[in-house]
Amino acid sequence: MTRHLALGLALAGIVGAASTARAADAPSPYAYAIVVGSNHSPSSVLQDLKYGDDDAVQNARTFALLGADTTLLVAPDAETRELFPNTKPQAAATRVALRAAFDTAKAKLAEAHAAGRATNLYFLFAGHGDLADGRPFLQLDDSRLYREDLADMLRGAGADENHVVVDACYAAAFVSDRGPGGERDRLPPGFSSGTNAVWPARTGFLTARSSGGQTHEWAEYQSGVFSHELRSGLMGAADVNVDGKVTYREIAAFVKRANEAIPNRRYRPELSTTPPDGDLDAALARLPAGPLVLEMDVQPAGRTFVESETGIRLVDLHAAPGTPIQLRLPTDLGVMFVEQEGATAGACLREFKVQPGAHAGHVRLSALATESTSHVSARGAGHEAFMHLFADAFDPAAATEFNLDEQTKADLKWMKDSQDAAHARTVRQHIAIGTLSLGVVSGIAGGAFLLEANHLKGGAQAGIPSVNNDIHRDNWIGGTLLGVAGAAAVTSAILYLWPTAPAVAVTTTPDCTACLAYSKSF
Repeated sequence: MTRHLALGLALAGIVGAASTARAADAPSPYAYAIVVGSNHSPSSVLQDLKYGDDDAVQNARTFALLGADTTLLVAPDAETRELFPNTKPQAAATRVALRAAFDTAKAKLAEAHAAGRATNLYFLFAGHGDLADGRPFLQLDDSRLYREDLADMLRGAGADENHVVVDACYAAAFVSDRGPGGERDRLPPGFSSGTNAVWPARTGFLTARSSGGQTHEWAEYQSGVFSHELRSGLMGAADVNVDGKVTYREIAAFVKRANEAIPNRRYRPELSTTPPDGDLDAALARLPAGPLVLEMDVQPAGRTFVESETGIRLVDLHAAPGTPIQLRLPTDLGVMFVEQEGATAGACLREFKVQPGAHAGHVRLSALATESTSHVSARGAGHEAFMHLFADAFDPAAATEFNLDEQTKADLKWMKDSQDAAHARTVRQHIAIGTLSLGVVSGIAGGAFLLEANHLKGGAQAGIPSVNNDIHRDNWIGGTLLGVAGAAAVTSAILYLWPTAPAVAVTTTPDCTACLAYSKSF
């Protein structure tokens, strides 16, 4: 008995060691990011954005820092080109360039699959969004990108997981038909336009929403507020358990906590989080081990931010005491400054100087020299609302307690229902084609039997009992086969053309006297 137990434990150890070795030998996941930015307004009523191009450039830089192959589609203005002279976009944000980027992504992802690697495809957009005839779209430089177009391109690329990040007006509606303030519309997605944009399985979404459906830029960040918060989290500020990855739960809790103190809902960005298959602990990004990892081991009395010597705001955070944070920082922007604010917003407590030439690998903040005076100039008082950003500290409890809201759960249910409906439609169409094929074959065979019967009837041997029997038999078989053909044709048409749009009815709810409602259909 003891010998058997020891043998079993030894075998278990061997299997465990082999599994560990296989896990260690498994190739790392492959990531490809398509980053799009445009300042263009979709109408004369709306002004052009100021920082959509800046956000695109910084988003692309961030994902390149995280190890993703990156395609940047943006036409940066002169100011952005001065700030990032070494950043060379592949093309402007046009429809042709976007489709070419997805074609490139498809080829790269196929190569990674062939090498046995899991694949992640990121689509990031910073710019204007709007609605046209009830259809949400994102404004490219030369055209509109509707969600069914993006869903089709994502499906065609064939990644194991897709991650869609949109910082634009009505971004939440682009994903799941949410109205102003994040409220779900009464009509189901795609209904008003007659389309059915089914997002691929294992697709996650991060979008900003606020009262009125607007998104916000802030000159303090030279960026959209949501995009800056997202980049801050992805550079390590949201990795609250320091496990080297940022999950949907962590990034959602990080952004939520950053905005909670803004008193006016009109200016409070709210993150709409829809993780792949509803899994909040799915990884949004994995953090690299270098080239520069800054361990924030000096506890701040308030907020902390990192800026380059040219004034590019890289990261903002507010870690609770005892919360370990490790930031991934670039090494090509020259000297960087880490500034810790005091209890009063804008009051500098201490500042640290990071010199990439002298500091590389894993660096502790406590090992850096502090500056006696801040290099940051005094800020104006014109942005009172956004001065409340990152007022509340972020800690592990904030991430642990974060959960999906009811609207997002409804979005996930709709996405699953849509995918199930699309699968059911595909199955029905395949059956319809098979049924139609049966009908065609039956029709041809039936026609052949009827022709043979007619031939026998007009022949010289007509009237002979045996021939009459053959004529009767062929007529019966031919008529039956033509009946089968007709039934198959009708069945095929019904299966192929069966409506997939939900049925619409008028119903009464506590908050709406007479509202349009819908039910699922076969």
